[in-house]
Amino acid sequence: MKTQTMHLFKPLLFVIIAVALFNCKGKQGDPGPTGAAGPSLSGTITGILSLTTSNGTPPSNLSGVIVTNNKGASDTTTATGAWSLPEVTGIYTLTFTKAGYGTTKVYGSGFSGGGTSYLNTVALSQPPTFTVNFATPTALDTLGGNSTATKDLHISANLTIANAPTQDVEVFIYYSTNSGVDTANYMGLTAITVPAGQATYTATITGAELLAAQIESGEIVYMVAYPSATTTTLSSKYVNESTGKTVYTALGAPSAPVVSMKVPQ
Repeated sequence: MKTQTMHLFKPLLFVIIAVALFNCKGKQGDPGPTGAAGPSLSGTITGILSLTTSNGTPPSNLSGVIVTNNKGASDTTTATGAWSLPEVTGIYTLTFTKAGYGTTKVYGSGFSGGGTSYLNTVALSQPPTFTVNFATPTALDTLGGNSTATKDLHISANLTIANAPTQDVEVFIYYSTNSGVDTANYMGLTAITVPAGQATYTATITGAELLAAQIESGEIVYMVAYPSATTTTLSSKYVNESTGKTVYTALGAPSAPVVSMKVPQ
């Protein structure tokens, strides 16, 4: 019996010792030294920009635009509009300025280094020479009658153009449910191309555009028109980081007063 008891006790003792050893933890060692940061890769960011004068045409010489980043680097464009900045790995804000032109800014330009990065979408423009007046809009549906569905709505308003150049001109119409609508505070924007030589033009804003701006039937919509020397793509601009709205910096004087209408229900 004693021998049998010893045979049973030995495996049990082995299990107890094994469990105790498994649950036994020593003191955690101190962390090792932090390694050196990886190298900042250097390289170049470069591009060729475009300019548009007040009469809607590009100048023959694109020099004189000062290009800077938020780290202190700067360059000035050549006659062809070429520019280049030395940069290291990081995120940059690029600013483009020239006397007589609106300022363009590019936020969040990422540079990974180790080569050349290209940015060829930058444009600057001058304020236009023409002015615009904006008549009170009228709401029509696709059949020319009163609309009951915002998405089928067409808003029609007459633009009067003064001192227009011989080229097509652009008019930016801003709209909002806030009477203080302007180039920085707006809910929607429609760019209208007015053919050359037309002193009056009927602009149209669709119900789909209003809905995209979160303006619905029954609401009062306020509108104001600004003349532009060129299209939205070629205009001086930057994106307001707080609102996410594009701010165009080379527009002419706004139409006055701000006009309004109730979106039909």
